[in-house]
Amino acid sequence: MRWVVMPRSRLWLLLAVAVVVVLAFWVLKGFIPAPGVEKEALLAEALEKTRASESYRFRINSRLETPGEEPRYFSKVEGATVVPDRTYIKGTLINSPIELVQIDDTTYMRDQITDKWLVLKGNRLAQSELFITELNPLSVFNFKDVPEILYEGRDGRIGRTNEILEFSPMVMNPFLEMQFTDFDYRLWIDSRDHLITRAQVSAESKSAKGQRLLVEIELWDHNGKIVIEPPDTAPEE
Repeated sequence: MRWVVMPRSRLWLLLAVAVVVVLAFWVLKGFIPAPGVEKEALLAEALEKTRASESYRFRINSRLETPGEEPRYFSKVEGATVVPDRTYIKGTLINSPIELVQIDDTTYMRDQITDKWLVLKGNRLAQSELFITELNPLSVFNFKDVPEILYEGRDGRIGRTNEILEFSPMVMNPFLEMQFTDFDYRLWIDSRDHLITRAQVSAESKSAKGQRLLVEIELWDHNGKIVIEPPDTAPEE
């Protein structure tokens, strides 16, 4: 067997390269913070840019979990929004199918029995407690204060690299404040665009001990070319 004797300087160089590769892998996988990540600045920019999106697509899953009981699902919907006043959603709401178009103060809702569109004028369902997140998912990102932010690393599993932040804010949402407390947020923020791509929200019920609200939101196609028009089958105005 022949032994290869490597100069010490070259050996140290190879070791240094190996260390850099391992560190880069750990950063990519989120085991250690990526260099240069300023948590407060990243969150502030992500909130500002996401709220300023002129259009976006979304998916929402919200439920109540009570110890010893099956989860109670509020909503499982997918939709799109075009600022300032156009939204489309389709899915289930409180275990019932729903398909809805909101344009300004007019709501078009598909009747699941007749398959016809019902028209409700002068009605802003987006402001209804029933649709607290389904027609306005960005409303859950309004905060009075965020006392502390934790950087939880990097996630490259959903197509693009995201920075993960966790925090327990004071929310600025009358309905959520009235019903829940002790909010915990986990946000995925696109490392390149600094837009929120995913969120997990949990909170404790004020009225039922041990009951928790869980909301999962996915956001994509920010500022994409999205067209939302009144349904073709809607009655003429």
